[in-house]
Parts: sequence; C-alpha cells; structure tokens
Amino acid sequence: MTTRLFQKLRLRTRSLFERNRVEQELSDELRFHLEKQIERKIAEGVTPEAARYAALRELGGVAQIKEECRDMRKVNFIENFLQDVRYGLRQLRRSPGFTAVAVLTLALGIGANTAIFSLIDAVMLRMLPVKNPEQLVLLSYNKTKPVEGPTGSGYGNTSLSYLGFERLRQQHDVLSSIIGFVPLGFSPESVAVNIDGQPSLAGGEMVSGNYFTGLGVPAVLGRTLTEEDEDHAARVAVLSYGYWTRKFGRDPAALGKRIALGGQPYTIVGVAPPEFFGVEPGRAPDFWAPLADEPGLTPWGVQPDNGQSPFTAKKWWWLMIIGRLKPGVNQAQARAALDVWLRQSLTGDVGLSQAHAQAFRAQLDPAARGLDNLRAYFSQPLQILMALAGLVLLIACANVAALMLTRAQRRRREIAVRLALGASRGRLIRQLLTESLMLAAAGGALGMAFAGWGARVLLLLMSGSTSLPLDVRLNLSVVGFAASVSMLTGILFGLAPALGSTRLSLSPALKENSSGASQTGRPPRWRLGKSLVAAQVAFSLVLAAGAGLFVRTLMNLEHENLGFNAHGLLLFGVDPTQNGYKGARLVTLYDRLLDHIRSLPGVQGASLSAFALMSGWQNDGPIAVEGGQNKADQNPTVLWNIVGPDFLKTMGIRLLLGRGIGDHDTSASPRVAVVNEALARKFFGNLDPLGRSFTLGTTSFKLDDAYTIVGVAADAKFTGVRSEAPITAYIPFSQVGDLGMMHFEVRTAGEPTLLVSSVRRAVRDVDSNLALSEVKTQTQQIDEALLGERMFAQLSSFFGALALTLAAIGLYGTMTYTVGRRTNEIGIRVALGAKRSQILRMVLGEAFTLVLIGAALGLPVALAAGRLVATQLYGVKASDPLTFSAAIAMLLAVAGVAAYLPARRAARVDPMVALRYE
Repeated sequence: MTTRLFQKLRLRTRSLFERNRVEQELSDELRFHLEKQIERKIAEGVTPEAARYAALRELGGVAQIKEECRDMRKVNFIENFLQDVRYGLRQLRRSPGFTAVAVLTLALGIGANTAIFSLIDAVMLRMLPVKNPEQLVLLSYNKTKPVEGPTGSGYGNTSLSYLGFERLRQQHDVLSSIIGFVPLGFSPESVAVNIDGQPSLAGGEMVSGNYFTGLGVPAVLGRTLTEEDEDHAARVAVLSYGYWTRKFGRDPAALGKRIALGGQPYTIVGVAPPEFFGVEPGRAPDFWAPLADEPGLTPWGVQPDNGQSPFTAKKWWWLMIIGRLKPGVNQAQARAALDVWLRQSLTGDVGLSQAHAQAFRAQLDPAARGLDNLRAYFSQPLQILMALAGLVLLIACANVAALMLTRAQRRRREIAVRLALGASRGRLIRQLLTESLMLAAAGGALGMAFAGWGARVLLLLMSGSTSLPLDVRLNLSVVGFAASVSMLTGILFGLAPALGSTRLSLSPALKENSSGASQTGRPPRWRLGKSLVAAQVAFSLVLAAGAGLFVRTLMNLEHENLGFNAHGLLLFGVDPTQNGYKGARLVTLYDRLLDHIRSLPGVQGASLSAFALMSGWQNDGPIAVEGGQNKADQNPTVLWNIVGPDFLKTMGIRLLLGRGIGDHDTSASPRVAVVNEALARKFFGNLDPLGRSFTLGTTSFKLDDAYTIVGVAADAKFTGVRSEAPITAYIPFSQVGDLGMMHFEVRTAGEPTLLVSSVRRAVRDVDSNLALSEVKTQTQQIDEALLGERMFAQLSSFFGALALTLAAIGLYGTMTYTVGRRTNEIGIRVALGAKRSQILRMVLGEAFTLVLIGAALGLPVALAAGRLVATQLYGVKASDPLTFSAAIAMLLAVAGVAAYLPARRAARVDPMVALRYE
C-alpha cells in the first residue's frame, strides 16, 4: 500500500515538473526568436526602437507562441482543478461517516439561513412585479410642528383626500402617472361577495382607472381597468389570478360573468397575472374595482362624518397615491411642487390657515418595493431570527472545522510524504480547500432542499390562522445567497485546518503512526481543535439562553390574567351593511341573530361587540367626565366598545358595582354605559361613580349626548396581552346611531368549534345572504395576538436544540480523537494502577473544562444579546440568573452525554493492547 502510494505521488510530481518545463521552453524559444530579429534589424541600420517594433511585426509566430503559453497555463489550471476534485471525491468516499456528518451539519446551518433569507427577500427586498418599479414613489406628508390637520384613516399620513387627488390629476408637472387606491375594509376578507347565489367574503381594493396601465401590469385574461370605467356607466371588476383560480377554476367563461360585490352587481372584465399581488406585500386583494361612491363598498369599511360620502368629504383623508416621476425631474423638484398642492388642499378643503398649512410638508418615499407596512412589522423579528440562524451557521462551521482538523491530524503522514516529494504548501492548501468547498457545495445543495420546506414552515408561523400571500419559493436571489453562503462557509471552516495541517516538520511527521500519534512520544498539538469546541459551546450558550428568555416570555404571557374567561368562546363577524341594512333595521337584525344563536343547543350565552377582545383593533377618543376629580390630564382619552346585552356575563368579566347592559337598554331608553375599574379610579377616586355621566367625541364619530354610568366592571385587557388594561367604557349598540360590522361572542358548554355549523345555519335562517367572517375561538384569537412571541419561542428553541446537538457532536469527536491519541498514555496509567473511575473522571473532567471555558467566553455575549432583545421580553429580565443557570446546566448535561462514550471506552482500555497501540 505504501509503495503504491509513493509511485503515484512520484508520477504526479514528475507530470507537474514536465508541464512547467514545457512552458519554460516555450518562453525561452519566444525570447530567442525575438532577440535574433532585433539583432538583424540593427545590423541593417535600423534604430533599436524601430528594430524592436519591426521584429514584433514580422515575427508572425509571436502571438501564436504567447497564446500557446497562455493556453498551457489554462490547461494546467483546469487539469489541476479537476485532479483536486477527483482526489477530493476519493478522499470523501473513503470517510463516508465524516462526509455524511459534515454535509448534514452544513445543510442544517445553510438551510436555516437560506429559509430566513427567503422570507427577508419576500418581505423586504423584492421589487414589485410591475414595469420599472424603481420609478415609483408613494405620496405622504409630515408635520414640522404639532398642529391640527385632517382626519386620516388607514395608514395615517399616507392617506390623502379624494378631492386633492382629483386636483393633482389635473397637474402633470412632476408626475407622469398618478394612481389612487384604497383597501375595502380593514381585514383581508371584508367585502360580501355573491357568486351564483352563494354568499362569501373577499378582500378588494378600489383603484383609479389608470391603476394597471400606470403600473404597467397587463391582464392575463380579458382587459384591465381604464379611466373610462370611472364614469360608473357600468360596474366592472378585475379579479386576481388566485381568486379566479379558487372560485372559477381558471375557467375563461368567467369573463363577462356578473357577481355581487358589497350588494352591487359587477361584471368581470379581466384577470390579473399570477405574479401580481397589488402594491402591498402580504396583502393580496381578490379583486380591483374602479373608485366609486358605492354604499356597500366603503374605504377602510367606514364612513366619515356621520355618513358623508368619502368622495366629497374635505377633512376625512383616506386615499393613497402612488406616482411616477417624470424623466428629468428629481425628488427635490417634485417635493417642492407637491408642497404647493398639499397646502392648497389644506387651506381650500380642510380650512386650515396659511400659518398652520406651512407646518405640513409633502413627502415622497420610494415605492419600488411597495408599501412598507409588512416590512415595518416583521423587520426586527426577521433580523433577530437571521442573527440566531447566523450563530447556528457559525457553530456548524466550527463543528466541521473541528472534524476536518481531526481528519487532518490523521493525514499528517500523507501530507508530509507529499511535501517530501516536492509538492508546494500552496498546492496542498488548494487541494484541502477544494475538499472543503466540495463539502460546502454538497451541504448547500441539501440545505436549499431544507430551505424550501423551512421557508414554508416559517411563513405558517408568521401568518397564524390567515396565511400571508407571500412567494417564498426559491428564486435567483435565494439561490445566489445560498451559493455565496456555501462558498464563504467552505473557506471559513476549511482554511484553518488547511493552513494548520500543512505547517509541520517533515521528519517528526513521517515518524507518526496512522492514528496521528508520534512515535517519538510527543503528540501533535491540539489547541485549535479544543478552541473550536469552546467556541461552539460559547455560541450554543447564547442560543440556549436566548431560547430560555423567549420561552419564559411566552409562558408569562400565556398565564397572564386578561380579566375575562377566554375558554369556551366562539367568535365570528357579520357585516349586514353591505346588504343594505342600516339604522333601526340593522339593530333589529342583530337582535334577531342574537335570539337565534341563544336558542341553539349547547349555547350558554351570546352577545356582540364592535371589536373583539385581543383582536388588535380599538376605538378611542376624548372623554369629558361630569364631576371628575382628575384635572392633571387636560386631554384624557378612553377606549370604548359598542356591545350588546349581557356582554360582561358572556365574556366572563366581573361586575363590581351596579348592573350590566341588558335587553332593556334600547334606543328609546336613557343612554347608559358601564365603565371599568381603571376609569372609575382615574376620574372618581374613592367616590361612587354610579349615576354620574360623561360624553365621548372624535372628529369623525360624534356622540353628543351624555352617557350615565350604571355599572363598574373589573379591568380587562382590550387590544393586547402585553398592554395594561386601559380605561374603558362599554356602550349599548342599540343606542349608537351608525352601526357597521359587529363581532359575536358565543359562550358554549363544550368545544366551541363544534357549534360552527349550527351557528352558520342560524345566521342563514335570518338572512341567507349574510356571510360569516373571522370565525375562530377566543383562545385562537389570543394565540394570534401572541403570534410573534410564539414564533420567537419555537424558532429560538429549535435553533438552541440544533446548536446543542452540533456542540455535542463536536465535543464527542474531539474527545474521541483525544482518547485515541492518548491510548498509550491511558494504558500506562492503567498498568500503574489507575482505576477505571479515575480514567472516567479524567476524560469527563477534560470535557467539562472545555464546556466551562466556552461558557465563560459566551456568558458576556449572551448577556449583551439579552439586552438587545429586551424589548421583546415580558415578565423576565434580560439578565435573568435562573435562565442563564439553566442554560449552563443544560450545556454541562449535553457535555456529559457526549463525552461519556469516549470516557467509558478509555476506562475499559486493556493495558497490553494499549501499550502496543498505533
């Protein structure tokens, strides 16, 4: 075997010397011919400069010889590379266990990073699938000082007025295309749709007629909307590709079909392309309809100023506008022109003075990636998850580097032989790096397979019950990221072993046995391998401690007292206003629905409210309290909810004083309200609040009449688990003039989901055109409110477990190699009387020492990382000693398990065998 190896190495070295010799001969021949030509020209009386030029011109073989030399160098490089690949494949095939562990380790690290990058790409980096997206800008405004302005809806200062939009469309000074759009309703499915007599819900947008042409989006079937469609001669709509697929099975006959949207008949005229999701990532409309004052289709699902049309309202701004800058117009010029337009709208429509209007500034934000609402929500969580996945990848690199270092120690004799035969150190480093890159390439390929599955799982964790319409499939950006990470990873974990294994003394290395132990009795140094294991432990501590903090945060939130009984509650929403219900007729309908639902078997109680608790939505406004004691707060605000009879009883909110809201609280009875304990404490202190009154008011929704307090309820959290219970007032729904969509709460005796079909039938018995939305249990609603915390806890736990597993593998490999290298020493110790328990303690002690060193290095990093994520925590400090102690204890337990097998193997060494061990 050794003789055959020497012969192969000698032949390869001779072949390398032969190629170098041929290249040198070609270069010498070229120089010889050139010198002869120049000497001949000078002898003929030509100057040296002219002779050199003439020689180069007449020597027709110069270019060919130079090209041959260049080709020979290329051939040498390609041949060497192919030889490295073939040799690397043979080496990896000889160690299938090492190859499998290394590839799987890298695949997990690369796959986790690629999966999270897929989400980052879909949410934060990807351009809109429109024509020249880099030209798009989103119009908005900001204020240089706090002055009163228009009433905004939807997305705050990006909401502008329709009257201003019409005025802007007549001015084409700086923008070539001016596109208006607005979602219909707040939730993804808020528009009542009736197709062939089957009611359902869908999400839609109202858009200007130039929406598709301005964005440069053609129809995949039929046509898109045009500016002529805004004259409302005929109601038309364009469907999204996904909605067309779900509802019509991609049937071309859907064109020309009439459907009802918000109770109004519309004709389908086209289908958008499959890649187009609108201009807001994460919110894909099912249809687009022209801007129109339709009673069943209102912007954001609400009406301004007590029912005034949003198209004529001057102070209620609701429309979002995207434009394209004209060629040659920069943002500064466009902003100056739009400042004039904005102030005209503020003074002419809103009625602000010139002094107040000067405080407003037009703003142009790049819209190439669409609206940034999803980016703002998921930006920090995705960055934290990417940091966690990056730590996992570093641990994987350290793990594979330690494995390769162990493998390189066993190949020291082979490398020494190759160096002795004349191979350069750079040549061997390139060979070893080629093997590392091959491992990284295999790990990257397998990691992309993991990433495709992992990205879908991450999307489900981020979406909750409503799936986010994001495309997380592999694309060129994701593949390029995975390839780049794989290459950098290969260099990162392969460079140190390659440099270390080629830096050796030939004479001692040639005397080593096959295990890497020196026959001179001096073993090679192993500090780098132990340092890599300590680094793995340090990174693992960061991930384990982070997982502990996030898990404890989730547990604290899940056990938080919300002030109501969430178990056994079924929730659903109904919006009869899209079917023409309003006023007293709407109140009667809600009463009938409550009666039908209460009569169902298994229903213990039922009520309704404008906003479901823990849904994230709220209604707040200024409050004026009669006889209130609190004078410090000059502009107090209150959260108020419109509720039905027995709301407190149905929700399990304790009544502390007085009575709750009942069936006898109607529009004909005096206006009453129930307040929570926080409101009573804030405004009345120790005084009795019963019988006192207050008024509510907002700019867009006015309740002029006073409400008399008839009851005080216990505090209950309204919009989120983290927030404290706000000051809250509960108002009877029948005493509010303008009602809209309401949410029903049904208290059941058993599992709430078992009553869904019965509830649907009960609603259908009242009105067959009513569709239920947001059907879920109250516990599911709370789970959605804790979606981010649960995602952090689950993913950090997964990354922490993966990090501990990789650290265990690295520690096991290190201790196995250490035991093998010290077999002779262990044999001598046993022969001199050492007990097995002493050998066991010696090996385990070395493993625990590595873990403690790694923990000491990782503890400051973990504490710093805890401070960075402190805002994500709840009920636990970023430096919680219990969490960090548990993480260190877990590392020690993992170390004990990983080192036990090598330690037991060392304790059972036969001295006679060990003394003869090579």
